[in-house]
Amino acid sequence: MHLKTLALALICALALPLAGCSTPSNGPASTPESPSSPLETSTAAGGASQPSPVPSSAGTAENTPITIDIDGETVTGTLFGNAAARSLIGQLPLTLSFRDYGGQEKIAELPEALSLDGVPAGDSAEPLTIGYYAPDQVLVLYYEHVGYSRGIVRIGSFDDLKAIRDRTIGFTARLAPAN
Repeated sequence: MHLKTLALALICALALPLAGCSTPSNGPASTPESPSSPLETSTAAGGASQPSPVPSSAGTAENTPITIDIDGETVTGTLFGNAAARSLIGQLPLTLSFRDYGGQEKIAELPEALSLDGVPAGDSAEPLTIGYYAPDQVLVLYYEHVGYSRGIVRIGSFDDLKAIRDRTIGFTARLAPAN
C-alpha cells in the first residue's frame, strides 16, 4: 500500500508542472498555477494568511509616481523599481487605448516590449495593481483579483479603483511621470 501511495505522489509531482503549459496568447491569462517560489504573505485579521501588498516583482530602487489622465480625470499611481517598470518609465509619456478584458482588468498594447531582467516568470495581481502581461506586450490595470499566471509582472499600483473598474467602454489614457 505504501508503495502505491509513493508511486501516485511521484506521478502527480511529475505531471503537475505540465498542467499549466498551454495558455492562449490572446490576453492576460488568469489560470491558477502554483508559483515556482512562494509568495510573500502576511497575516490578516483572523489569522488567515493573505498575499502581501508588497509585490514579489517589485525592485529595490525607488518608486516613481505617475499620473493616469482619463477624460479630464486624474488617477495617481506608482511604478516600482523593477526592470519592467523602469522600461515603462523610459517610454513615458504614453497615450494608450484601453479595453476591458475578462471582467477583471483593462488592457492596452504597448508600443515597445518591457524588460524582463530579474523579474519572476509569473505572478498574481490584486485590485489596484498595474501590471505587464509579457506574452501579449500589454499594460494591465487590474480591478479584480487575478490568480497566479506565467507572464504577469507586477510593475506598480494605482489609487482609484472606481475610476478604472466602472468604465464600461474602451477609453484612452495618458500616462506620465507625476510633476
